[in-house]
Amino acid sequence: MIGIKLFRDIIRKVNKISTDDFHLANEMQLVFDKQINFEPVRGNLKQWKGYVGTIEGTEIPIFANIYIQDGFPEIPPFVDITPKVNHPNVDEDGTLSMRLLAEWEIRYHIYQVMIDIKQLFINVPAKPYKTKTKKPKGEQRFSTLPRATIPVKTIPQASFASIDPRIEEERRSIDKTIVNYQDKIEHVSRDIEKEREALLKEGGIAVQSRTKEISISLEDDLRAESLSVQDTLEIIQEKFEDGDMTNIDYLKLHKRYAKKGFIAEKQLTQVKSSSSGDMTKAEEKILNLEADLFASIATLDNLVRSYEKSEIEQIAYRKQLRALIRGIFKTRLELEKVGFNLDDFVKRENLNNRYQKGIKQLMVVEGKETADTSSIPFDTLKKIPSKTADFVSSAIELIDLTRLRSVARADLIIADIEEMIHILKTFPSIPKDHWVIGDMNNWREIIGKYKPQEIIKEEDCEKLEFQAARWLNDFRRVLKEL
Repeated sequence: MIGIKLFRDIIRKVNKISTDDFHLANEMQLVFDKQINFEPVRGNLKQWKGYVGTIEGTEIPIFANIYIQDGFPEIPPFVDITPKVNHPNVDEDGTLSMRLLAEWEIRYHIYQVMIDIKQLFINVPAKPYKTKTKKPKGEQRFSTLPRATIPVKTIPQASFASIDPRIEEERRSIDKTIVNYQDKIEHVSRDIEKEREALLKEGGIAVQSRTKEISISLEDDLRAESLSVQDTLEIIQEKFEDGDMTNIDYLKLHKRYAKKGFIAEKQLTQVKSSSSGDMTKAEEKILNLEADLFASIATLDNLVRSYEKSEIEQIAYRKQLRALIRGIFKTRLELEKVGFNLDDFVKRENLNNRYQKGIKQLMVVEGKETADTSSIPFDTLKKIPSKTADFVSSAIELIDLTRLRSVARADLIIADIEEMIHILKTFPSIPKDHWVIGDMNNWREIIGKYKPQEIIKEEDCEKLEFQAARWLNDFRRVLKEL
């Protein structure tokens, strides 16, 4: 009885270690294993500080302070930023809001928070503090995060170029203390577990280990990455709507993070459905190609919407449209080798509902928009991909110009017509006296009567839109016969 009572007393003492300090020690080890440049403040494992970037246009460093609250990991950490900065995710009092914190789960870790903070300030640089920064849409719910009860301490922002030897010595001392602290916890945990197992065996009770290591879960990492990408896309959208980002930068960043988000979601699904979650090299290649196609369609949808709202200049629209269509062609060429089916992909990813305008534009490329336009197998497009992509891009741009009317400038229309003529003259199996080339030359003369910056008449727009569709259909017919 004395042995059991003693054991129970020890268990009660160690329970606090195993649930609080043991968590903190393991979190510390994960941070060090991941080699993240955050350190506990004066050896306090409940407060971490790390460099996350500089204020835009300056060399002023930005630091994130992470406070681990009582009840961790059930309760998320609290984060503030010093010094004061203008950033969509930082309140006036310096509190940082992130999706990862707002949607916190017990399986998440401190090192994931650190990685997300760093990535956030890379994706969206902080500006000098002047006025209150508008929060992203839907971000209000993030501000309801519980605040830390740990008092904020002002820590000198030492230069990373030259560290005071005394500070370095203190840091080494802290590191040593932390390692010793973790060793003691592990030793006590092992001793208690052995004692518990021995007592349970004496009583004929089956032994189940109570001590669990905090594992680094790939599923948790992928879920955290997915949340981080969603956060970034919302911030990019907000900055664009506030005029802090050009349309071109917005489209490029949107495409990059749409691809990252697609890959993270698919890898997360793979991990959930497989015990190992491992992918073959062939599967990884297909995933990357599908992610490229998905991101291109999503960006094409944004491009079309921006163009219809006159938010993007014609030259920029033309450049982006061509780049996207060329990218789609290139990706499709690779996917066709493994039996890819575009219709199945569109249905599987629900793209008709998610990116309606992007899919509609893609169907124009594919030759499926109208009843009188015959659909062509993709293998006919891939024979001369560069010229095919350029001709289709010019035709789509010309149709869009005449359809929207208000942007149908004479110089822009002539540029498209001349490029299409040049492509057809060098395209296989198209004779020099082909009717499309003759018709294009006639229209070049008609539009040439306008002044370069002049908007052509509505009746000319209607006729030219119809003719451009005919030219595109004939081009598809030529592709079929190649």
